[in-house]
Amino acid sequence: RLVGVRSVDLKREHQKCVALLLNLLPATVADQLKQSGHAEPQVFTDVSVMFADLVGFTEASAAMTPSQTIAELNLLFSAFDDIASRNGCERIKTIGDAYLAVAGLDGATLPGARATNLTRMAREMLAFLDGRRASSAIAWELRIGIHSGDVVGGVVGVRKYIYDIFGDTVNTASRMQAESEPGTITVSACTAQLIGGTFPLISRGPVAVKGKGEMELFSVV
Repeated sequence: RLVGVRSVDLKREHQKCVALLLNLLPATVADQLKQSGHAEPQVFTDVSVMFADLVGFTEASAAMTPSQTIAELNLLFSAFDDIASRNGCERIKTIGDAYLAVAGLDGATLPGARATNLTRMAREMLAFLDGRRASSAIAWELRIGIHSGDVVGGVVGVRKYIYDIFGDTVNTASRMQAESEPGTITVSACTAQLIGGTFPLISRGPVAVKGKGEMELFSVV
C-alpha cells in the first residue's frame, strides 16, 4: 500500500515538474530537455517579435513600495500573458518593465498569421490598459514595436534554465519600440506587408533608426 502511495506521489511531482518546464520554456525545448537533458539552439524563420515598454515606469515606481511595484508588474504581465495565450503568441521574458513576446516558434502558423496574431495581441494590450485606467492609480501607457524575420532560440545557462531569442530581428523589434510614441504600435515595413489589410496602417515614411539607417515605419491604428 505504501509503495502505491509513493508511486502516486512521484507521478504527481513529475507532472508538476513538467508543468513548470512548460511554463518556463517553449514546448519543443521542454521536450528536448526531458528526453536528453539538453536543448540544441534552433533557427526559427519568419517569426514576429514584439517589444513593449511601460512608459514612465522608473518615475512611477519611485513613489511605490517594493511590494507595490512587484504586485503591479505581476498584475500587468499576467494580463499580457493571458492575452498572448489567446492569440497564439508566447512571452519570452520580461526585462524590468519591458515585455518581449514572439509568434511563430511552434511553426504551426504561416508568417502572415504570426504577424497578425502578434499585432492583435499588441492592440489588446493597449485596450487592457485603456480599460483599467479609470480604476488604476497609475495611467500606464505602452510603447510597442514589432518586426518580423529570423531568430535563434536557445537555453542560456546551466544552473538556471533561461530561454532566450537572439538576432537582428530581435534588435530591430527593440528599435521599433524605441521609435513608438506612448500608447502606439510601430511596425517595420516587413511586418506591415505580412499584416496586409488586416489592420489600418499609417505610413511614417523613412525614419532614421539608430543602428539601422533609414527604415520605412508604420503605425498601427
